[in-house]
Amino acid sequence: MTLSAYLGLLSLGSTIQTRYNAECQEEEQHELDALRAMAQHISAAEIDTVSAVSIHHAPSERRVEVRENITGVVLAIGTMIANYSLCFPIVAARHRLQALPTIHSYSRDTPLYGMHVIYRAYKHGGIRRLYPGFGLGLIGQTLSAAYESGLNQIMLTVIISANRSSSTLGTCATWLAKGLALLINIPLYPLYRNALILRVQQSNQRVISNAHDFMRLYKRDLRAFWPGNPRHGQLLNGFIPSCLLNLITEKMLIYIYRHIFQSFASNNNTSSNDNSGENTTTNNTAGSTSTTSLSSSNANKKKREATVLHTFYPEIACGVISSIITRVASYPLETVIYKLMVQDTGVLAVNTDYSSFFDCVKRTWQEEGGWKAFYPGWGTGVLEIGMGYFILEASWWAYRASQWKLQVPGTSDTRTVRKARKLRERLL
Repeated sequence: MTLSAYLGLLSLGSTIQTRYNAECQEEEQHELDALRAMAQHISAAEIDTVSAVSIHHAPSERRVEVRENITGVVLAIGTMIANYSLCFPIVAARHRLQALPTIHSYSRDTPLYGMHVIYRAYKHGGIRRLYPGFGLGLIGQTLSAAYESGLNQIMLTVIISANRSSSTLGTCATWLAKGLALLINIPLYPLYRNALILRVQQSNQRVISNAHDFMRLYKRDLRAFWPGNPRHGQLLNGFIPSCLLNLITEKMLIYIYRHIFQSFASNNNTSSNDNSGENTTTNNTAGSTSTTSLSSSNANKKKREATVLHTFYPEIACGVISSIITRVASYPLETVIYKLMVQDTGVLAVNTDYSSFFDCVKRTWQEEGGWKAFYPGWGTGVLEIGMGYFILEASWWAYRASQWKLQVPGTSDTRTVRKARKLRERLL
């Protein structure tokens, strides 16, 4: 073949050129198909890897809830024990100052003097002197709670059956239940009275030295409830006001607690609803899939926030605040009742002779300095409020530390898992 003929075969539009272009296109198509298949395999592998991180390495919601509930219960019990244990020496010192009649004690009973009283008690009697009758309060609360719980279960059935018969019978059953609920105060009053004696008595003038003395005085006070007993009238002077004060303070405490807790819950719901509304508006532009995932995530978030871990601190905070407000409001009445409770017990160097509750109020006003005389130990009360605030702050930091500890790698709220889930959504 001559050179000119060969160049002619290589020219544009010749058969050899057409055959070469077809073969190249076919090879390129095979390579493109292979690359597409490889990309699909890589994408599938990426999705499998991300799914393994975002799903399989994240514990179930049930496990998270169980862990948060256990942690919340531990924190709640620990906070209550710490509050009772750390505040008890301060409360004992305050009761001691409230029960002892003193002229113009308001200017003396500063927080510094309250600290001095606590230190002096520790110096003279050691740690045991700071906790006189520590277990009696716990015993009284346990007995009261067990009695009320059992009575409610029994009387609820009786009240329902009585209401089915007639409304009048149901009303009588309701009042009967309330009357039976007050009966627990009869065995509890001597218990609390002897506990107050343990806090007020001096080292050189002990009325209760051992368990035998305590039981002897407890039985004597129980017998004094009988109308024919010579101590009956004097005991009722303190018992009736004490029962009325307990009833009033309990209602006040529940009312304040509910009001504060409802305000807290409504503020929380308002803020969460605002955030949810903004997120929903943003996600509506992206499509219905985003809205569905947002609603499910919000439901899971609300479900997790309903665990004991996330609810114990608001309940503890509301309880402490309502308790402080109630204690401040009932402080003057407590002072009068404590003076009546220690009368004729032998703990006073000079015994008082108050004839009634109102006589004690009148003589305290006239003889001890007017309205200020009803607030003895107010500085110790300030120390008690400060200790309550310290415990509240400590419980908050314990809550934050527990929350952080539960969000270490392996939980469903970690940053790695959230990134993996977002990446999976993009890949899909």
